[in-house]
Amino acid sequence: MGGLVFTERIHVKFAGGRAVEAPLTLGQINTLEWLGDDTRAGLYRMMEWAVTVPDGTTLRDVTDTLAVLVERHESLRTSFVTGDERRQVVSGSGQVAVDVYETDAAAGSPVAHEEVTDLIAALQAAPVDDVADSLFRAAVAMHDGAIRVVLIACSHLAVDCESLAVVVRQFTHLIDNPDERHAGPLTHQPADQAAVEHSARGRRRAEASLRYWRQLTSRMPQSLCAMPRPTGGDERELHHDYVVPASGGEGQPLGCWLDSPALRLALPHIAARTQTTLPMVLSAAFCAVLSWRTGVSDLVFASLANNRIGREMHDYVGTLAQDSLLAVDAGTTSFDELVRRTGGATLRAAMHGLYEVRLLQELQEEIGDRRGTLFQRDCASNINIFFDGEVRPAGPPEAAQEALSRTALRWHIPPYFRVLLLMRVIDSDGEPLLGLTTGHADLIPAAEIESLLLGIDRLLAAAATGDVDLRRMTEITGLTPVVRGPEWLRVDNCWIELPEVQAVVDEAVQAPARVFAERGDDGRPVLTAYVASGGPVRTPREAHRACLGLLNGRYSAMAPGRYVICARAPEDTGDPAAWRRQPVLAEGDGREAQR
Repeated sequence: MGGLVFTERIHVKFAGGRAVEAPLTLGQINTLEWLGDDTRAGLYRMMEWAVTVPDGTTLRDVTDTLAVLVERHESLRTSFVTGDERRQVVSGSGQVAVDVYETDAAAGSPVAHEEVTDLIAALQAAPVDDVADSLFRAAVAMHDGAIRVVLIACSHLAVDCESLAVVVRQFTHLIDNPDERHAGPLTHQPADQAAVEHSARGRRRAEASLRYWRQLTSRMPQSLCAMPRPTGGDERELHHDYVVPASGGEGQPLGCWLDSPALRLALPHIAARTQTTLPMVLSAAFCAVLSWRTGVSDLVFASLANNRIGREMHDYVGTLAQDSLLAVDAGTTSFDELVRRTGGATLRAAMHGLYEVRLLQELQEEIGDRRGTLFQRDCASNINIFFDGEVRPAGPPEAAQEALSRTALRWHIPPYFRVLLLMRVIDSDGEPLLGLTTGHADLIPAAEIESLLLGIDRLLAAAATGDVDLRRMTEITGLTPVVRGPEWLRVDNCWIELPEVQAVVDEAVQAPARVFAERGDDGRPVLTAYVASGGPVRTPREAHRACLGLLNGRYSAMAPGRYVICARAPEDTGDPAAWRRQPVLAEGDGREAQR
């Protein structure tokens, strides 16, 4: 690992672009919302991308190229006015900061991962320059006058992942082609995108997205990954290429990349046979193992929508990506059919990922109040790189099965985030690299992550040569369905653990209480909370609101569907008949309609 020594800060001037003010785009509003709400958002404020440059590239080449990119893309020189009159302000001129470091890495040696992470850490720790634009920064590591690596860093308010890829792709091209270092004609910019979104057509699209969210949020599980808490006696053996980093305790993150030649060999064969795309096949494999493991066939979970619909959005640089919901019916025995279903669901989700985030939050709160659930984005899929065009197989389909022995698992500790289970797909030297990450290694431990990843790997290898009967999932993947005890119930499409619901109610009402699953008028179970008076809650509405406020991070609990406030608790609090004999002070579902 080469040490870094700061040598200078260069101010790169830019000029010649238009100066304009405009309303915020929906993507900018969304980003401002989560950056402001997340107390640990500092880890996410910037996105970095390391770029190696050809031998002989000078600092002047780098700074000239960066100046062109800032002139070309208005989001890289935009500031934001918040408050009652939120808007974006594009500067026509200004400057960006480039920090230069000297590294003691050996000349001519390959750039090591540690060298890049050290440069990222140095840039993150460097003070923001009041003179320069803080949304776009860069750093250069040099050795004896030669550039080893360039780090481009952009705020999430300026770019999403695909936009940053556009910036890096254009940076690399301009470094190689100095005669083309000019901004070129004005293309579609965030100010133009704001005008589109505020048009009648744009508003109709956003409204359709909210209707789509309403339909799916009304039926999706409280948590797709609600499973019994792991115990220390997990008998599954781990097979690691590297030691798993120490990670434990509530809220600790853990991640793993599946480095699989088998996956890369299998994907083109499956995509060609099913007439879908590589991302759709990967999503289908994730859905297959998730459904088999959890026992849930109606899969609804968050999936990133890149919102790049239309030719003008191809090289657009701005924050566009937002969550959508992927809804897949996994109730089929055919993997090929599941791939096609997932493909259709992916297209529907992609059409419904542009919306006003505050309106969505209001919708989620309304539905959560009615159902007794909390939308926590517990399960999510982020496929950040889309592989365009036909991908030719690199070998016969039988080669995928033979390559399984070369699969490697590469573990890492990611930055903190709240998602219980996240599937990510990124581009690694032109090939898809799939990984799973959890923000709660106490609930989704290394053994669970490994079994899911290897399940995906083995399923795809088997599907390379033909359709797979999903009833043979355990035989093919080694993955077994989760076993839930008698304390688990299915309520309103949610797997819940009765003791966890009891814990929520106890904390909420702070008085003797007991939760029972009683049969409703439609024959389905209704969670009923009997509560003795004397605590802070006096009405069903107060009890319900208190329970809803405690669901965050509790993936196997939901708020009861009915509350009965009794004058006192019976001697035997575990006897529902004894509770029913107590004088009732108030009862009801506690929902918004019953105040």
